[in-house]
Amino acid sequence: MRDVARRAGVSVATVSRALDGSSTVAEETALLVQNAVEALDFVPNISARTLKYGQSRALGVIIPDLSNPFFFEFLREFEALASANEQVVLLANAETSTGGPRSSVRQMLMRLVDGVVVMPSIDELEPYQLLTLRKVPTVAIDSRRVGPYFSDVSLMHEEGMIQAVGCLKELGHRRIAFIAGSEGLFISSIRLEAFRSALRKHLIPERAGYIRTGNYRVDGGDREMRALLELRDRPTAVIAINDMTALGALRAARAASVSVPGEVSVIGFDGIELDEVVSPTLTTISVSRAHMAKSCHTALKELQTARHHEGRQFQVPVELVRRQSTGPARRLSKAVR
Repeated sequence: MRDVARRAGVSVATVSRALDGSSTVAEETALLVQNAVEALDFVPNISARTLKYGQSRALGVIIPDLSNPFFFEFLREFEALASANEQVVLLANAETSTGGPRSSVRQMLMRLVDGVVVMPSIDELEPYQLLTLRKVPTVAIDSRRVGPYFSDVSLMHEEGMIQAVGCLKELGHRRIAFIAGSEGLFISSIRLEAFRSALRKHLIPERAGYIRTGNYRVDGGDREMRALLELRDRPTAVIAINDMTALGALRAARAASVSVPGEVSVIGFDGIELDEVVSPTLTTISVSRAHMAKSCHTALKELQTARHHEGRQFQVPVELVRRQSTGPARRLSKAVR
């Protein structure tokens, strides 16, 4: 900083204020400092600045599964918001970290992040209490709870399932199956109950054997779709807990020479970019990653500044996007109906 100050012809204190973006530094002076920084390839010591000001300008994101494109599409939107606010994003994968979620939390604490987003499917919230106990603003997706230094961003699963089942009903479907997610996860129970609630709303009975348990991945969707297609009275439509599961269902149907949507319609949940390039293109309950990222970033900012740092709940709307994987139900005999 002394070298920068000497080259710019200002004091070290002025360099420090200019690098902080202080309004007390004249625009002309700030430009001189910036030119000196670039000429000398000066890189501020972030660790020292963190200790001095108590803020790292770093945000953490803990995700459960690197294989799911949904998380990276969210991360792209969230990182763009952080960058616009001169923040960096640190990523941790709870699934592969030695020690699981607790290890990911320790990584965030060691790096003195200003806030953390905990992504979906991470059901055990106890390790994340280490963050709030240390007054680190924390936002969880679909935890459906709030508290000091803890906010929630929830997707409107119920509305999405109502739209999906309603769409299938309009197309003449009455035999609708659901490939759920891994048992024991809160998000799995939320989406399963949303599906069942949608069936009740549209006066469609839940049939025995029509609820299958996948694992949020392509192989789980493939496996459970094969099981559904082997049923004597197999479904005419299948809703999957997420798009990766739905893509597995499409693969299973293709392997069994079952036409989609001619013999069975398929709907996913998330709205990942892959949905538009598979064949047939996938009908899905789409989640705006931009809206979700903005809600998370706003929630973290509020937790830092709100009185008593009390969290609140945010809601992210969803929308059914109809594509080629859904069509009219095939005609069935009265006996089968």
